[in-house]
Amino acid sequence: MRHAAGGRRATALTGSRGESCPHLKALLTACVLLLAACENGGTQAVMPPSPSGGSMAPAKTGVSVALAEVVYQGGLKPGWVDAGWGDREVKGQGPAKVKMAELGGWALRHASPLKPGYGGLAFRYKAPSDFGEFLEVRLDSSEEATFPRVKVSSRHMMGMDGEWTQLLIPMAELNPDRKPFDRFIVRAHKRVDTGWVELDRIGFTLPGVSLSEEAPQEASMQLLEMAFDHGLKTGWTAEGWSERQVESMSPAKVMMADLGGWTLRRQQPLEGRFGGLAFRYQAPSNYGDFLEVRVDNGDKAVFPRVRVSAQHLAGRDGDWVQVLLPMGELNPKGNPFDRVIMRAHKRVGTEWVQLDRIGFTSMMAAETGMPAAGMARVAVGPPRPANLSVDCTGPGQSISPQIYGIAFDALKEGRSTHQFELGATVRRWGGNPTTRYNWKINAWNTANDWFFRNVSPGDRPDFTYEEFLKANREHGLQSALTVPMIGWVAKDTSSVSFPASKFGPQEKMDPDVPEAGNGRTSSGRELAPPMPTRTSVPAPPEFIGEWVRAMRKKDVERGRSVQMYFLDNEPMLWNSTHRDVHPEPTTYDELMERTVSYGTAVRQADPEAVIAGPAEWGWTAYFRSAADVAEGRDKDADRKAHGNVPLLTWYLKKLREHEKKTGTRVLDVLDVHFYPQADGVSPDKGEKTDPETAALRIRSTRALWDANYKDESWIGEPVRLIPRLKKMVEENYPGRGIAIGEYNFGAAQHMSGGLAQAEALGRFAEGGVTAAFYFAYPPPRSPAWWAFRAYRNFDGEGGRFQDVYVPSKAEQGTSLFASRSADGRRVVAIALNVEPDTARDARVELKGCGAVKAARVMTYVGEASGFAEQQASSMGSGMVGAKLPPYSITVLDLMLEPSKAPGKPSPGQGRRPGAP
Repeated sequence: MRHAAGGRRATALTGSRGESCPHLKALLTACVLLLAACENGGTQAVMPPSPSGGSMAPAKTGVSVALAEVVYQGGLKPGWVDAGWGDREVKGQGPAKVKMAELGGWALRHASPLKPGYGGLAFRYKAPSDFGEFLEVRLDSSEEATFPRVKVSSRHMMGMDGEWTQLLIPMAELNPDRKPFDRFIVRAHKRVDTGWVELDRIGFTLPGVSLSEEAPQEASMQLLEMAFDHGLKTGWTAEGWSERQVESMSPAKVMMADLGGWTLRRQQPLEGRFGGLAFRYQAPSNYGDFLEVRVDNGDKAVFPRVRVSAQHLAGRDGDWVQVLLPMGELNPKGNPFDRVIMRAHKRVGTEWVQLDRIGFTSMMAAETGMPAAGMARVAVGPPRPANLSVDCTGPGQSISPQIYGIAFDALKEGRSTHQFELGATVRRWGGNPTTRYNWKINAWNTANDWFFRNVSPGDRPDFTYEEFLKANREHGLQSALTVPMIGWVAKDTSSVSFPASKFGPQEKMDPDVPEAGNGRTSSGRELAPPMPTRTSVPAPPEFIGEWVRAMRKKDVERGRSVQMYFLDNEPMLWNSTHRDVHPEPTTYDELMERTVSYGTAVRQADPEAVIAGPAEWGWTAYFRSAADVAEGRDKDADRKAHGNVPLLTWYLKKLREHEKKTGTRVLDVLDVHFYPQADGVSPDKGEKTDPETAALRIRSTRALWDANYKDESWIGEPVRLIPRLKKMVEENYPGRGIAIGEYNFGAAQHMSGGLAQAEALGRFAEGGVTAAFYFAYPPPRSPAWWAFRAYRNFDGEGGRFQDVYVPSKAEQGTSLFASRSADGRRVVAIALNVEPDTARDARVELKGCGAVKAARVMTYVGEASGFAEQQASSMGSGMVGAKLPPYSITVLDLMLEPSKAPGKPSPGQGRRPGAP
């Protein structure tokens, strides 16, 4: 991934790993909806008509929808500016006030285009009662895209709060073609008076956990048709064939043994369209997934039987499980129905199943999606035993602290702080734009990620590389810095490579700067690149050496500011990402010539520098040059001209020869990037979270270490990345470390992504990796964020994985990674249960670790609150027990009395940063 960390936008993904658009059904099954009791306190608001035609009393139960992109909440949020035209008051704290007389209105503009994947637009407004239905809402962009004008009506109402009306408008109405947009416009579609219209809590919903950089806001949605809420509702009766207790003022109790169940029947059929059926239930944990639900009408129509599974779960409240079933599954043909049938689809015990708060949501509930990204799972059946072990008998090996690295995102640098709260130890200044960073004027080029534009990092002239280094120092992080070696850097912060004034209209034009095109004709053909001097100035090795000397001069007073230098970024993609200045594919010889010349410049300016390269993008570039795979060229001709030796092997051999010949070492760490290539796994591959892809995501981590794992993508063979790189180093240039300069297993906000991230960090420690950098950083309090915290601050008080890795073993379906302190008195182990439906009773044997004096067990199951402590069970001085819920990360924090002093740990494989 090369885009968001340094680029202008995260929305324009181009190059070898393309972006995919999720199907609507994925949208409907991804958003987090939290079902919560919502007492209205006797509000006498007029509610929308019920789908059956009658008027509705205020409902007692509601659905809360997290806002992903908050636009206005008592004031404009970062990234949004007031771009309206009507008289308005948008200052200080409080709702915005707009006068909409004479068809007036208000426009809000975002600094960059937003992706089209939101579920809906939510906001509240207050207006004089005589205005009636007057509001019109639409999206817009600087491009030629046309967006519908949506007149707000009763179907968009979610509820009333005093004089405030709460709205939710599905994106299917606002943006049916799913195009990027950067503006929100609200106006009157008819003439109204001069009274103020107040607006507040404006934001967009998004499938999955909120991506907002701030605490997620919520919008409440009432259920339109209630069937049961602590008793049957008017018009509904309880029927069925099983024993049950249906009393007022309490949940219903149903006996579902022997495939039992019950029926809720309505006197009059429901003919309207609903979004979904919501309910909550409580059942013994050993029942697992057992519920089946269908609607019916007693006529000839056939309705699907829907088994309630993890994809339908919307939250937990103690022992209660909250469910939302889309009507698209229950009633795909939209037929009238008059009953709801709930039963067991498998044999369960004779204990009561409790059900409550059963009702139907509006269409908006389905449009905003449904959930279960990263929530606790319900186990199927009783826990299975799992025998795990930690072996402290050997000396172990030191863990490099730099494996807990992240990239930086220039667009979010000034707007978020959570990147400093997940426990990262080092940040990397990298990504495509850094290939052309001009340190003297703080400018880079966004390359083909965003219209080949010269800009300041993050469009902020004040955010320089020095600010990046300063932020890291202030938060106790080390810094890794990418230095350009392509030979060109940006000459200013305004030039573009393919201006419309010279090249004419193009396939895509920058919505912010219409003069900037993407370098392709309207038919998609690549335009011949301009002279590099249109945007850039030469940047020879001396230019980079001067930069390093400037930093080292300041380091005299502040201490070392850069712990690792990367020699550029993905040079085998320059003819794509930076084709405006480097249209020819990079060859073996060019890579070597630039590595030696620029690496030497860095070494001369900073003799103790730790230098990493070649920062190649992925699998193909480990073995071939860009010239070997370029269209229109003989396949592998460049490789064959160099003895048919794989690129990285040749690279290491030649640099070893160079050091032996000249005495100058220009490489300390072999660095590559790695992203899973299977469809739906990584961010550039669609990030699906269906059960099959979630399991594939977790399996794909085996490419890091398992020689028996055949990669399930176009690669189609074992990757065994860490042992492969270590072997290359050992055979061709011993003493080098290895780094994974970029990686991301996707779905940061789904528990499968959190488990994959926890697995990767454990494998980096186990494999003796020198450094690794997650690209860019996970959203706050997401499963991937908490995966970092498992290793770096699991208890919020500094509890972390220790500094010495010790071997461990785990059964299939689980993983275990173990560490100890240098004195052997503390062992911290991380156990993963990667089974989505099965809990495990873990018995952890401690071999040679000593007697357990105290034990803490902390478990994370996907909740935003993070790790919760569970009771540890001692099974003797050398054994500890713990419960591992489905899809969970568990930390075992053990204080020990070692039987003997531990041996001195080995330094691990490869050169460590700072080593002589």
